[in-house]
Amino acid sequence: MVKKGLTKELIIEAAVALIEEKGLVNFSLRNLASSLGVQVSSLYNHIEGQNDLLAETGFCAVNMLTECEENAIQGKAKDEALFALADAYRLFAKEHTELYRIIMGAHTLNIPVLEKASETIVQPILRVITDYGIAGDMQIHYQRMLRSVMHGFFAHENVGGFSLSSVNRDESYKIAISCVAAQMREAGRSNS
Repeated sequence: MVKKGLTKELIIEAAVALIEEKGLVNFSLRNLASSLGVQVSSLYNHIEGQNDLLAETGFCAVNMLTECEENAIQGKAKDEALFALADAYRLFAKEHTELYRIIMGAHTLNIPVLEKASETIVQPILRVITDYGIAGDMQIHYQRMLRSVMHGFFAHENVGGFSLSSVNRDESYKIAISCVAAQMREAGRSNS
């Protein structure tokens, strides 16, 4: 019998909260059921299994990150949009590290539909790149470069890789994004 009020949406919301609190590696349907005060079997009335739930949780994470990017670039263009996007991306990764891990690990979780959904994260990035006058295959190259800088900086920072120096990390990040911006401005001029 399904506990009254238990819905797929409530399960997904609880899964997101539990993953953010305890980490993806500690997540299980048993822990989720316990947090909801139900038996594991009750979850199966609303989800197909753990992979289904991870896909749904991943969709939620993708939507959250995409919304952060969209909000950051709204009404902005070129450098202003680029810096706002980069800051929003890094902040999301820092504040929602476990959800970010789901997004970045979509291909290793063996959930193809989630991997496909993750492509929506690229759309705001491509719009910013387009503002610089970059077109065609070069957009793909530049979005890969930008995403590598944003992800690489966060990944390194997250494991304490920048702890050997007291030099301001925010300033280092700003310099890294400035280098990307300068290269994109140059590429945009070359296309004119």
